[in-house]
Amino acid sequence: MSLLARDIMEPVLEGMAETDRILREEILTDHAESVLALMEHVSQFSGKRLRPAMVHLCGGLVGSHAHELATIGAMLEALHMATLLHDDVLDRADVRRKVPTLNALHGNEVPVLLGDMIYARTFDLSLKLPTLVAAREMSLMTQNLCRGEIDQNFFKFDGHPDEERYFSVIKAKTASMFKSSCFLGIHYGGGSDSQAHTMACFGIDLGVAFQIIDDCLDVVGDERVAGKSLGTDLETGKVTLPVIRLAQGLDAAGVGKLSELLNDPDPGDRRARLCDEFPLEAAVRTCHQEADRFLHGCLETLADFPDGVERQSLMDLCSFVLERSY
Repeated sequence: MSLLARDIMEPVLEGMAETDRILREEILTDHAESVLALMEHVSQFSGKRLRPAMVHLCGGLVGSHAHELATIGAMLEALHMATLLHDDVLDRADVRRKVPTLNALHGNEVPVLLGDMIYARTFDLSLKLPTLVAAREMSLMTQNLCRGEIDQNFFKFDGHPDEERYFSVIKAKTASMFKSSCFLGIHYGGGSDSQAHTMACFGIDLGVAFQIIDDCLDVVGDERVAGKSLGTDLETGKVTLPVIRLAQGLDAAGVGKLSELLNDPDPGDRRARLCDEFPLEAAVRTCHQEADRFLHGCLETLADFPDGVERQSLMDLCSFVLERSY
């Protein structure tokens, strides 16, 4: 059992089991055998389950383990799985959770349509909740995800990488789902509006730190440990913080060489060449320091809540995000 499952999820294992049941029975099923087979394959993509865990932990933070939290957790995990299907198409990834991606097996059309189906079922499930707060929050979150993805597609390396724009992209793409997980956990757990907005800020900071580490792994991680295709951001021309920090430490000739590699339409193994031809250690180290800065903000936010097992698990989650290798 991983650190995440063993230590962090311990206070909410019962709620997580209910989330898994709802996900399995309400989302990842179908009367058509062809679709059911695809859903069963996609179920293997559910890995760390960070987002539903945050829903339950935030609910517990204000003393609630309401049934609605399990439904919201299932909705967020389903939306996350749908984004993975679409991401794998956009990134041309072949492996996810150590199994072949649907686009590797069936081309691009099938995973795009299946992701759309999962999105639709998620919003249908939201109608079973007593209010439309979750539906509204997830609608805004989905718009942010798409906005961030679109902006990233126009964010190419031009020799003068824009760090501010990088953070704008990842706050929209990654941090928005972390924010919604925390906000909805507090809201449906019966917390105050002030507590919900405070933990929404926690979610943004945690999501930014998570993505920074993910971007580092994409450059210098081990595919055998990560269980997914790495180097996909480099192959698709996405500008991430390790590349930005690398460029900031190079002279003009080095930046020119880096720009040539990143924009070469036929570079060979771009990730391997980047690791072989450039000094990445300092850039990756400053990225970890940046992630640590955001996580320090998370810990300061948690100090406003009473001590308890849920708060400790959220603190442990911050450590996991910084130290993870997958």
